Formats: sequence, structure tokens, C-alpha cells
Amino acid sequence: MRATGVGQVLFALSFAAIGALSIGWHGFAPTWVLLPKWLAVHNALIMISGAILFLGGLAVLIPGTARAASLVLAAVLLLRLLLLHVPRVVAHPLFEGVYESMSENIIYLGGAWTIFAMLSHEARSNFGDVRVGQIIFAVALPAIGLSHFFYLNLTAPLIPSWLPFHVPLAYFTGAAWIAAAIGILFGVLPGLAAMLTAIMVSLFTLLIWVPAAIGAPTNISDWSEFCSSVAITGAAWAVEESFRKRYRGQSRYGLWPRHKPTAIHP
Repeated sequence: MRATGVGQVLFALSFAAIGALSIGWHGFAPTWVLLPKWLAVHNALIMISGAILFLGGLAVLIPGTARAASLVLAAVLLLRLLLLHVPRVVAHPLFEGVYESMSENIIYLGGAWTIFAMLSHEARSNFGDVRVGQIIFAVALPAIGLSHFFYLNLTAPLIPSWLPFHVPLAYFTGAAWIAAAIGILFGVLPGLAAMLTAIMVSLFTLLIWVPAAIGAPTNISDWSEFCSSVAITGAAWAVEESFRKRYRGQSRYGLWPRHKPTAIHP
């Protein structure tokens, strides 16, 4: 049986937390803001979605239910993408912020699908399914990177004061998101690109959002950002794990499976 990876654990815990806090605070997750308040079942939908995310996140931690739960989370995230994010992008196609928000949801979707594919009994031979998760994850990264350039005045101040060169670091990390997308999509050291992305978002979580949440424990917005950052971190590590030499016939950080040469018989 496949050992539970750190990406799977972080991803599962983050969604369990998002689900639980969404039930307690209806405005907790930024996505719920996109749900039209004129809907008669507005609050009920938030409660139901929160319950699905909470139970689904916990189920991803249980070996017997992890694969089905990750598929359910992927389906919910896809539905959320199509119903809430896509219409917003259509309505505001020139506003970068809507692409950033949508891309976060796409990253979650890529993480959920990658975990589902790696848990498949056919994962050793069905690399295509894992590749789908990698691609979904990668296509979301450029918009995240571009937000560092478009919203430099918001990004740079997030960097801890004890670190120098706030503006260059904001530009550098923005470029790193875009470079990682290129690497994963086009096979330019894709495993290394995934690993560096996972390390980068882990540092974001540890250096920015952990202190923010601890420093203002009653600020629900900081907790929302913290949970979102952990979910992205989990997705990134899951994708990184999918590139490792964990499945028979795959190179450690290559793009395509290696095949043993077929013997030629006379």
C-alpha cells in the first residue's frame, strides 16, 4: 500500500479546516463571497459545501477512503470553478485579480486529481492520469506569478520585515511561479520545478501566514489565507511527489516513463 505523502496530509488537513471554519463562519472562505446572496439557499449551500470539504478532507487521510474522497473533492472544486470563478472571469476579463482567484481553485483541483491518480491501483502504469493533475496544477501558476507584478504594493509588504530586498523578492517569486509552469508543462526539469515550487509555497506559509494567524488570532481573514496557503502547499508537494521515482517505470524527475528495451527474438 502506498505510504501517505506529506502533500496528501497537508491537503487533507487544510480542506478539513476550511470546511469546518466555513460552517462556523459563513464568510470564512473567499470563494463563498462569489456565491450570490440573493439565492434562497445561500446559507444552506455554504453549510453543505463546508460539510463536504470537512468530511472529504478527513476521508483523504484514511487509506480505505482516500481515493474516493480525493475524487469527490476534485468534483466539488471543478463545480465551484465552473459555477463561481468562470462567470466572474467572463464578466471581468481584464481584471487580473479574478484570474488569480480562479487559479487558486485550479491549483486545488490539480492537487486533488494528482492525489486521486497516485492512489489508483493502476498508478504504476497509468501515468497519464497523474499527468492530468500535473498539467492542471501548472496552468494555474502563471496567473499567481503575474499577481506579484500587478499587485506589487500588496505583495511586497507581506514579506517579513527582517528580510531585505522586499521588492526584488516579490518580483523574483512572481517570476518563479511562471518559470515553474513552463518547466512542468514543457518538461524542462519538471520534477525540479515542482520541488522548488513546493519549497517556495512552504516558505510562504511558514514565514508569512503562520506569524499572521498567530499574531492576530481573531482575524478570520488571516486564518482564511493561512488555510488557503496550506492547501496550495499540499497540492504542490503532491505534484512534486508525483514526479519522484515512486512508480515503476518512471524516472526520478523526468516527464515520461522509462521503458525497458524490448528483447528482439530471432
